[in-house]
Amino acid sequence: MNLKVRIKYIIIYLTLNLIAIFLAIRFWWIDPIVLSYLNIYTITLLFSVGISWIGILFISIMITRDLFLEKDKFNFISPLSLINNNYYISEIGLEKARKIKSAINISAFIILFLTIASFNYLIGFYEKYELKKYGVIENIVIAKTNTNIKKNNFVLIEYANKKNSINLRSDSLRINDKIQIIYSSKNPKIVKYYNEFKKNQ
Repeated sequence: MNLKVRIKYIIIYLTLNLIAIFLAIRFWWIDPIVLSYLNIYTITLLFSVGISWIGILFISIMITRDLFLEKDKFNFISPLSLINNNYYISEIGLEKARKIKSAINISAFIILFLTIASFNYLIGFYEKYELKKYGVIENIVIAKTNTNIKKNNFVLIEYANKKNSINLRSDSLRINDKIQIIYSSKNPKIVKYYNEFKKNQ
């Protein structure tokens, strides 16, 4: 596999995953009750996972070909090409073709796991940074409780002079309970229970 083909794989992987990250971050802090239903937000987040998966398949193909085909003279291959069971068989044989397909799937799931773990870490780091640097602590009186489609319990939090609101998960809080929250003045969609935020410092 020459350098030009490698660069093509890497560019596709990076481009698709950057698009996926952009879409996910844009809708990451949507109200969880809203996200529990099938709507534009949940569809967009699922779509971002799909885009990331396609990019991961491209990079997995590149890695697997390097591992199994020492004298790889084949040109660029897309994931769709591998759906056909006859692909590669005439050139490298059925057994090796099956091994390559299995290896692509295994490596893709490993990369997907690492991608999700990295994304969660970066989101957590960003939230902590925002709340540490721009955090505003506010006392709240619970005025309303809600449940999502799975019957999980939430409390409605209205904050920043009631300009923003979000449902936060809670099985213990009730109407008229008093709590403290912390939110980012720069990105008010980032909001946490203050006690939980302090525990995780």
